[in-house]
Amino acid sequence: MTAVQDAPAAPSGQAASTVSNAQASRALLRKVGRAVVTIVVALIVLGLLWQALLLVFDVSEFVGKSPIDVFQYLFSADPPRGVRPASMSAEQARAESFGALGNTLLNALIGFVSGMVIATAVAVAFVLWKPVEFAFMPIAMLLRSVPLVAMAPLLLLIFGQGKVGIAVIAAIVVLFPVLVNVVVGLNSASPQSLDLIKVNGGTSVTALLKVRIPAALPEFLASVRISVPGAFVGAMLAEWLVGFSGMGGVLSGYRGAGNYGGVWTIVTLSVVASIVIYEIATIVEAWALSHWGPNAGVSAG
Repeated sequence: MTAVQDAPAAPSGQAASTVSNAQASRALLRKVGRAVVTIVVALIVLGLLWQALLLVFDVSEFVGKSPIDVFQYLFSADPPRGVRPASMSAEQARAESFGALGNTLLNALIGFVSGMVIATAVAVAFVLWKPVEFAFMPIAMLLRSVPLVAMAPLLLLIFGQGKVGIAVIAAIVVLFPVLVNVVVGLNSASPQSLDLIKVNGGTSVTALLKVRIPAALPEFLASVRISVPGAFVGAMLAEWLVGFSGMGGVLSGYRGAGNYGGVWTIVTLSVVASIVIYEIATIVEAWALSHWGPNAGVSAG
């Protein structure tokens, strides 16, 4: 009996950590499941709405293509007349469409990463040096109000019509929303925690690393989730204006050649890609918050 009583008990901290990790894993799996269901339901609803609008507005079959037409454009060896140009095979259609998607995703990724890094660095500068925020935040807000369509041609003239110019436009889409959200997040740190750092001799950089950045994590991740599809759309806009490669360029070329099956296919791929990358960003956000967020380890239910 004494031996049983004297046996060392499992460390309560370790047990609590194990339970918390298990809860976080289950919550993340539920999030992944919900994301998959959301993608499937969204695509079904959009497909039905798409078909209904074609019927309601009596769109000509020459111009308006249905979801079935898009599938046949990509995969059918002998699609109905008008779905795909006779000179183009299914293999060529897939190569052009998915190749353009890959180019746009790369351009969007470059712009997204650049915009996030610049916005975060500027937000940190704003918080560490308040006069900088007071001087430049109104300018940033003013630039944010300028329509991207008006700004894009000038940016392409300055940075060229290659990947750099396209990435700059995608970065601009990301920059301003992230800047505002991250500044708000960094300024939302607990005053008591900041005072504690100051009382113990900590510097502004110490307060930034130990208090402000953890406090800003939810806003930062929300900015990532919102900005990922925005970078994709910005890259497509730049490609449309450049007209060489990527989904925007291919879309412009198909429209000019009267390949409406290709136009609808590119639009469909862009919508699907935007929905998927948004849900992936949502999953990453849930995973990061479960490990480092204010409620880390607590099941989201």
